[in-house]
Amino acid sequence: MKQLLSILFIVFLCNGLFSQAPTAAELFDFNKSRNKKTTRGLQVLGGFAIANMGVSGYMYYNTKGVDKSFHEMNIMWNGVNTVIAVASLLPKDKNDMNLAKTNSWQSNTEATYIGAAALDLVYSTAGLYLTERAKTDFSNHDKYKGWGNSLIYNGAFLFLFDTGMFIVHKRNGKKVSKMMDKINLSTGGAGIKLTLHI
Repeated sequence: MKQLLSILFIVFLCNGLFSQAPTAAELFDFNKSRNKKTTRGLQVLGGFAIANMGVSGYMYYNTKGVDKSFHEMNIMWNGVNTVIAVASLLPKDKNDMNLAKTNSWQSNTEATYIGAAALDLVYSTAGLYLTERAKTDFSNHDKYKGWGNSLIYNGAFLFLFDTGMFIVHKRNGKKVSKMMDKINLSTGGAGIKLTLHI
């Protein structure tokens, strides 16, 4: 009788614990939500880049000096941003990943945006360097000043964009963190230990 009660208790306990594990549908919905947020962000980036190229393309032929150089760099910079945005939107995102892959993808997404935000500060710093150099290099004053202003402008926008995207994904990622907190797998000796936190 004691053995039967012990078995029933273990079955009941395991059933209650495993019910806490995320279902395939929950993971699918989470991945779909994350990918949708990424897509919207890339659409914003692409729209910003295309609008900048359009305005700067027109202004390049209608300005001189520092302003002409500003628009010249703007066209080049946002041409690259457009390629990045379009290329990132082309592949279809996977929504049907298991929990481990979902967690890994989420971590990589957050790391990508925070790394990009740090790089954006480098762009703006390079812009500040060029504007300072323009003060002493009179033969290249217009070019350095215009290019520097463009780098500061674009670096500042990208910093806000990447920081914003990081915050959005970090907040959304709390859902998958909670899923991971409930399940803890560790190997010990010849067996596997499964710990579920409720």
